[in-house]
Amino acid sequence: MKKKKIILASSSRFRASLMGTLNVDFTCISPNIDESRLPNEKPKDMALRLSEQKAIKISNENNDCIVIGSDACASCDDTILGKPLKRDVAIKYLEYISNKKIIFHTGLYVINSSTKEYKAGIAEYIIKIKKLRKEDIYNYVDTHKPFHSSAGFRYEVAKDILIQEFTDNENDISGLIGLPLKKLTFFLQHFNAI
Repeated sequence: MKKKKIILASSSRFRASLMGTLNVDFTCISPNIDESRLPNEKPKDMALRLSEQKAIKISNENNDCIVIGSDACASCDDTILGKPLKRDVAIKYLEYISNKKIIFHTGLYVINSSTKEYKAGIAEYIIKIKKLRKEDIYNYVDTHKPFHSSAGFRYEVAKDILIQEFTDNENDISGLIGLPLKKLTFFLQHFNAI
């Protein structure tokens, strides 16, 4: 049976890079959706809703394919911390999460555009951030420019600099980088896409 075309509903180079490790052919299409938080929306619900919206939008625009949507958000003290986009915001976020626990939620939504059957899930990671000195924050921000990462936290470089303790309930670090590959592989197997 011919495998369906796979589309990653994302413009993130981090997600595309992770997807590339699965050794499957795929295309990236940016969904261009409004990623604003809904009133009183919980972080976990937000990550899953945005993953769903991304996948459904691209699914509605493309026939006979499997579409993958994913979104991540971070929360600390019930405050959602998005992508800082600018240096001063990244510094503010890192000052805020210093010596606190932060929870990362990565949503995943995979849909068959023909049948509209879908699989959805969420990966969660709890991280205790070290007590950060101002100079450590400035150095981290200026060196690694984490402006497009939730809470200004880029796991690939932050693991040795920012993390005091780490709880990985998923046993799959890829979700913290942007795409939970263990869950994704299971979902793609369900759809006979890999």
